[in-house]
Amino acid sequence: MSLRISCLRHLLNFFGKRERMARNEKVEAAVLLAIKRVDAFIAGTTLSALPSANARKACDEQIAKKASVRLGSLFMACYAVVDSEWDCDRVPTGIRGKFGDKLLSEQLTQRSITLHDAIIAFGENYGWKGNVANVQLSNDPRFAGFCSILAKANAEERVHISDYFAAKFAESRREVKPLPPVADNVLTFARAKQLFAALLSLSSEGHVQQFLIAAMLTSHRKRYAIEVRTHRPHAADKYDGTAGDIEEFHEGRLIRAYEVTVRPDWKNRLSAFQAKMDSHRLEKYVIIASGVNTDDELAEPARLLTFLKPTGRDIAVVDIRDVSLVMAAEFSASELREVVNLAYDFLCQRALCGRADFQDAYRNVVDKWLDDPR
Repeated sequence: MSLRISCLRHLLNFFGKRERMARNEKVEAAVLLAIKRVDAFIAGTTLSALPSANARKACDEQIAKKASVRLGSLFMACYAVVDSEWDCDRVPTGIRGKFGDKLLSEQLTQRSITLHDAIIAFGENYGWKGNVANVQLSNDPRFAGFCSILAKANAEERVHISDYFAAKFAESRREVKPLPPVADNVLTFARAKQLFAALLSLSSEGHVQQFLIAAMLTSHRKRYAIEVRTHRPHAADKYDGTAGDIEEFHEGRLIRAYEVTVRPDWKNRLSAFQAKMDSHRLEKYVIIASGVNTDDELAEPARLLTFLKPTGRDIAVVDIRDVSLVMAAEFSASELREVVNLAYDFLCQRALCGRADFQDAYRNVVDKWLDDPR
């Protein structure tokens, strides 16, 4: 019996090693890098630097080719970053399959990226079969020029090339907008007030509420060339190095931060907001919370002053519904539509949320509002 068990263990180890050999972990790492960078650019990250003119031209030439070539080029650009020893000629083993071309294709499809044209497995489209390590990209006119550029690029240039590709893919993202281009008489102040109230009432762990405020600020602040950035609601500000749920930047400098919350426990974290102000050198901090107007400690000005006085800082506490009303009165009909659709876009971004249940609830509210004859 012990001999049979020993043989079984050897067999399991043998097949386990074969599976690990077949699964090139650097291939998976390259796919994950591509997804991570696409997500970052969807969320608003900008290119830190452009590739050289020759490299950029090579990238643009690849993007102009068929979808399967574009997708393969994105993968190769990221693989060149992950595996510095790759000769940029032999096709990496393991590129085909659930950890390679299929994983990348599926993830981009889930993100509504259109540049890859819903390709399912780009490796299969090239006709690569069997041992792909025998394939030489230098003999393939679809990739020869691009891979030659990759081979000559140093580590920093490879990062710039992969980011350039990821940014191009992110730009092609297309989401079905929940609010169609309705007439101005549909998006009056009163109608917008009704819609915002319904959206703010959604149970979404604060996601819809934060993203709706972020969308309002984004639409309004662009009039003054102020950039608005929103973050994942449950991410720790201290870990991320951010000043709040939403931040405003002017010419690259942080000028204001916001906490957006539907939970009452923010009242126990005043010292944390004070620390953020000091750490980021902010003169004002804005807390946009639900239930402020009905809170005994916050609604009456004198009591609010007593509540905030220990911080010694200029902290504004505003009811989230008041903010939505002021913004609804300020915006044109086209801006109101932009806000509703942008908030939904934030919900769809994997880097920020990506929760299908929240997206469904959001669309249901908008659909119900559109069908309301009042």
